[in-house]
Parts: sequence; C-alpha cells; structure tokens
Amino acid sequence: MEGQCHFLEGNFNAVKRVKKVKKMLLMLGINPDRVEFYNLSAAQGPRWAEICTEFTQKINAMGPSPIWFALQKKKDASGIEKQAA
Repeated sequence: MEGQCHFLEGNFNAVKRVKKVKKMLLMLGINPDRVEFYNLSAAQGPRWAEICTEFTQKINAMGPSPIWFALQKKKDASGIEKQAA
C-alpha cells in the first residue's frame, strides 16, 4: 500500500527506481513493460499470486528478451557450444 512501507519511504523510492529502469529499457530498445512495481500489503497473498500469474503470462506473450537473442548470437559467433539447460 502506497505510503505504508515499514521503512517509511521505501516504496516511494522503489517507484522512482522502477520508472528510471523503464526509461533505460526503452532507450535500449527493450519493452519497458517487462518491469512492473506493485504496492501490496503482506496480507494480500492471494492478490500477489494473481499478479505473478498475470505478469508471467504477459512476459511469455512478449517472447524472449532481446538480450537473450543477443547473447545467443554472441555464443554462436564465438563457437562456444550450447549447454543443455
């Protein structure tokens, strides 16, 4: 809940940081929607589970990160064998 952080200003600071990260991602050509911030209380466990499920679906719909593709190209170009996950 906004303004109700145990450490007083922590959630306000986090919101500012997330906004900055979103701007940086946009500048790098990465969809800023890959990062989100939610204000929840500890009593909102079921809502947190819903948010996690929704966010996972959203990220899966976006597909792999451009960073992942860049790393794969770099590995392929360097001749490093791919390791099984």
